[in-house]
Amino acid sequence: GGDGGGGAFGRVSGVIKPPKEVRAVVNKTAQFVAKHGKSFEQRILASKDGQTPKFSFMHAQDPYHAYYEQRIAFYEQGGTDAAENADSEAKGTAGEAGAPAAP
Repeated sequence: GGDGGGGAFGRVSGVIKPPKEVRAVVNKTAQFVAKHGKSFEQRILASKDGQTPKFSFMHAQDPYHAYYEQRIAFYEQGGTDAAENADSEAKGTAGEAGAPAAP
């Protein structure tokens, strides 16, 4: 059989978005992995940097690992940070703490 699975966005419930500076590293790493394949991941993990907390998100037990995996899929599908930022601005996401609305 096999049920037609919902898209990649069906199971995003457990994704914790890392803070901005961590997110920058995660996004950059995910872009490289999406471009060069999973073998690139092994190269990072085998490097000295890969042993530092900076790249702890690459380990499955890390709270940000789900976000990292999500980003790889996002970039593999041709997504870009620029397009994503433009998209969220276009939607007018009011979730961010911004300036109060003018009276």
